[in-house]
Amino acid sequence: MSGHLSVLQANVNHCAGAQDLLLQSMAEWSIDVAIVAEPYAVPSSPYWAGDTEDSVAIVVRPGAAPPLVVKARGRGYVAAVRGEVAFVGVYFSPNRDLAALERFLDVLGPLVGQLAPLQVFVAGDLNAKSTAWGNPATNPKGREVEEWALAAGLSLLNVGEVQTCVRWSGGSVVDVTFATPAIARRVEGWRVETGVETLSDHRYIRFEVSPAPVRPASSSTSSRGRSQFPRWALSKLDRELAEEAAIVGRWSLPPLSEFGLDEAASRLCDAFSAVCRAAMPPAKRPPPRRALYWWSAEIAGLRPPATGPGGNIPGAGGDARRTLTGTIGCAGSTWRRRRSCSRPYAEPRRRPGWS
Repeated sequence: MSGHLSVLQANVNHCAGAQDLLLQSMAEWSIDVAIVAEPYAVPSSPYWAGDTEDSVAIVVRPGAAPPLVVKARGRGYVAAVRGEVAFVGVYFSPNRDLAALERFLDVLGPLVGQLAPLQVFVAGDLNAKSTAWGNPATNPKGREVEEWALAAGLSLLNVGEVQTCVRWSGGSVVDVTFATPAIARRVEGWRVETGVETLSDHRYIRFEVSPAPVRPASSSTSSRGRSQFPRWALSKLDRELAEEAAIVGRWSLPPLSEFGLDEAASRLCDAFSAVCRAAMPPAKRPPPRRALYWWSAEIAGLRPPATGPGGNIPGAGGDARRTLTGTIGCAGSTWRRRRSCSRPYAEPRRRPGWS
């Protein structure tokens, strides 16, 4: 994995506006991966992976590499791999009993083991309460999850006592994040976002994952930072310069038979890179999109007032919340109507925006 990985965790409570707002937040904050409990809809898309009941999903930002590869799914869980990291999104309904939770965890435990040697995150809303992750009290489901995480060898990432679910009847901490120990040590800035409107009774959770330490190579020539492969503007290739650079490179390249396999490959790669640098400019990467198609300055202006007293409690700041929800819905509908008029033979697409 190269570079930092930015992760967002949410529960959108089957609300269309909350899911649209989540996708906009992903674009605005350049989120790489989101784990979404109770999505409004899970579109058929390479950017989405859902469980068998659409109760939890994993979402990646369009255009962000590497792609999402689904490994397993079942009732209340989905496992997908992005690069060298596996994500297991989970949701367990509060209406199901302790015995059902035990059976659910009996499936998750082996799944985490099967994903080895990948590093694994398990995140979502288990509706289990424990003082271990900041809830004021521990219930039987919370104790069951504690024991399961210990047996599975997972580290708890939750810190502090900020409520992740806020309602008029009282708040709680039911959204949890676990990880295998090696990648847990690379997690930075795990926090609950208290000042951001979500249009749900759950708050966002965000954290970053730092790059894995670079393993020292056998020599200085083979440790020149291959964490990111360069891209070249092939359309601007100067073939004469490329040929000249290749000739010069061949003169300066000692016989590869003198080196081991890794060292020989590294030196050959250096020679090819030198030819590319001489013959064409590097490709310019397009800046990441910071907003979805329906986002506007008007909607952005409506979002802050909805985060007043009461936080994410449904009904708090009611008029502001209703205005924000309605404006998001109208904006998305207007865009889709315009798109269907300009493409009369295109198949209709389901919400949400990334599909």
